[in-house]
Amino acid sequence: MRKRTTSRAKETIKEATTKATEAVKETVEKTTVKASEVIEEAKDAAADIAKAPVVEEAKETVKKAVKEVAKNIDIKKFAETTIELPGFAVTMSSIEEAIKKDIKDKGIEGKEISVYVNVEQKAAYYTVDGQGSDDYRIDLNTL
Repeated sequence: MRKRTTSRAKETIKEATTKATEAVKETVEKTTVKASEVIEEAKDAAADIAKAPVVEEAKETVKKAVKEVAKNIDIKKFAETTIELPGFAVTMSSIEEAIKKDIKDKGIEGKEISVYVNVEQKAAYYTVDGQGSDDYRIDLNTL
């Protein structure tokens, strides 16, 4: 009798497990299908919102505002600064490029560069992050 009870219990457990597994599979399938439908509906809604007249009007308003502001801004840009010294002339951009090359060649790192032009010595000195040296010098005759 004990064997029969154990056998029935095993069979009952097996049946219950099978039913539970099938129920879980069915629920997962239904959920997956429903999730896909919801995702598609959300995509469609987002596309509709992006095409809404209010959004288009807002884009146009922003474009017009940007154009209006751009018209009213008075931008003055220096094309180039040239320093004329007895016997030669040198541009600020050529001094800046020479300093950048010198800094790179010396392996100097920093964020802020200050330039000082000494007309009497025909040289440009620079500092990097406030630190200077006699070696931080560009001979303006070579530019």
